[in-house]
Order: sequence, then structure tokens, then C-alpha cells
Amino acid sequence: MDTEYIKEVIEKDIERLGCKVWGLELFGRHSNQTLRIYIDNKEGISVEDCELVSKHVSKVLDTENDFSENYLLEVSSPGLDRKFFYKEQYKEFLKENLKVTFFDDLNKKTIKGQLEEVDEISIKLEIKDEIQEIPFSSIIKANLLI
Repeated sequence: MDTEYIKEVIEKDIERLGCKVWGLELFGRHSNQTLRIYIDNKEGISVEDCELVSKHVSKVLDTENDFSENYLLEVSSPGLDRKFFYKEQYKEFLKENLKVTFFDDLNKKTIKGQLEEVDEISIKLEIKDEIQEIPFSSIIKANLLI
């Protein structure tokens, strides 16, 4: 099952419940997968928001024939150290500090810096008065630093 497909199926319903999909993670064996949905809104996410979204999404996914019958659903806020899932999310966090793991040539590298710029193909971090450009295609993981 593709997370983009799942997002497409549930996104409008989650928005009607007053939240937005921050990101999705699907992991585990096909026969016993875990679907983790991160939700957000401007006021912050409560336990009640997670419960409401979880109950609704369970019903929606249970009617989807393409989804595994054996899955664990987790609904959570992205947290203070939120992981970035989509390009457009970075624009909300200009001038904030990020930790980014990416491929630099053939090596895996992790850096911390202030997000200075976001365009269609990359982000630019300031690290000790130098700018490091990181293409989205090379990012493995990026998180907001507290």
C-alpha cells in the first residue's frame, strides 16, 4: 500500500474533522503493518483529536479493499521535533533550526543549521556563516530542532 494513496483516501475526511495530515508512515510486514498518521492544526493537537481521527480513519480504511486486514493504526501530533514529509512544509519554518540527514555524493551525512531558503528543488541551511544547499532528492530525514 502506498502512503500517497492512503493520504488521498483520508485527507479530506481529516480536514473536515478540523485537522490536516502532517505526514504518514507505513512500516512492518504486509501481514502486520503499522500505519502512523501525524495530524496537526493551528491550535495544536489534543488526545481527543487523535482519538476522533483514529476512529474515523479506521472506519474509512476498513472499507478500503486494497488495505491490509491486519494493521495497527497510530494517530499522533508531529511533536515539537516534527519530521518533515513534504517540500511545502519547510516554507513554514524559515529561520528555524533543522537537523537533516542526506546523501552527499555517496556518503550519508547529518548536519544542523538554520533554514534560510526553500525552492522547488532544494533547501538551504546556514551553518557557521556558510550556506549548504541540499536537494530534496538527497534528503533521507529532516527534523525541526528544539
